Amino acid sequence: MENLLKNPKSFYNPFIYIAGSKALFLGLFVIVLTGLLGWLSHTWLDGLIDLHHGPQGSLWVHIALGITNWLSMVLVLTPLASWLSPSKVRILDIAGTQALARLPMLIAILTGFLNAPERVGQWAMFTFLQTGDPVVLTPWDWLLASLAILIILLTIVWMVALMYNAWKVSANLKGTRAGISFTIGILVAYILSKITAVYLTGLVL
Repeated sequence: MENLLKNPKSFYNPFIYIAGSKALFLGLFVIVLTGLLGWLSHTWLDGLIDLHHGPQGSLWVHIALGITNWLSMVLVLTPLASWLSPSKVRILDIAGTQALARLPMLIAILTGFLNAPERVGQWAMFTFLQTGDPVVLTPWDWLLASLAILIILLTIVWMVALMYNAWKVSANLKGTRAGISFTIGILVAYILSKITAVYLTGLVL
C-alpha cells in the first residue's frame, strides 16, 4: 500500500500493487458509494462510460447500474483473456481490477450536486424541443456547467485508461494484441451496459 501511494504511476496503473480480492472489495465499495451519491444527486451512470443528470430514481437502480456496468466488462473480457492470454487468467483479477478502475466515477458523480448542469439541460430542452418550463441562465450557471462537463470528460478518460491498464495486467497482454482486444471488448461491453440500463430504468438517457 505504501508503494501504491508513493509511485506516480499508480494514478493510472495501480494494478501492479493491488489486484484480486483487495481490488474487488475496494472497487465494489466505490461502486456502491457512487450509486448512493448518484441517487442523492439525481445523476445516472446509464452506461459503461456514460453519465447523465436526470429525474429522481430509486437507490437500488442506481447501485444496480454501477454493478451492471462493471459486470459488462467482466463478462466480455474474461473469455477474451482466456482465449488470448499466454498465461493462466484468474477471473478474480479481472473482476477486481475492473471494479477498482471505476474509481474516477466517484469524482464525476459529484458534479450532480451542482445545479447548473441540470438547469442548462432544462434550458436546452425548452429552447430546442419546447419541452418543460423556460429557464433563465446566469453566467454562473454556464461557468459551473462548463466546469462539470470538463470534470466528467477528464474522469471518463482517466477511467478508460485505468480499465485498459487493468486489462493488460490481469490478462498479461501487451502491445497491439492488448489494444485491439480491449477496444473490441469495451465496445461490446458498452452495448451490453446500455441495453441493461434501458431495461433497469425504462429511460433512454
